[in-house]
Amino acid sequence: MRRELSKNEVERLFVGAIDGALAEPESNEFDAQLAADPALKARFATYQRAIAALKQAPREKAPDALASMILRRTRRRRFQVRSRDLQNAHFPAEVVVPMLIAALVAMFMLLSSP
Repeated sequence: MRRELSKNEVERLFVGAIDGALAEPESNEFDAQLAADPALKARFATYQRAIAALKQAPREKAPDALASMILRRTRRRRFQVRSRDLQNAHFPAEVVVPMLIAALVAMFMLLSSP
């Protein structure tokens, strides 16, 4: 028993339909949904035109140092987030209590061993 696809599910299949990557059952269901819903068919046509326009647009070459610039920014932001988190840390009970319990267990084991 086949179930009918929702509008969102059909819209997620737009990419696969344009690329020709849908399996036969999905492709048949997709075509049936488009035939049954004119608004959905219009959205798919708009999507197809947008993709065609993007494919025809000239490609820009990325700067040579783009990868190193991104990596540098990522590291800087990661460090800033860590330092900000450490400044705002107040050591809540979820952290302090287990540490105290571990220390007590360690002391007990040291004192009880012969």
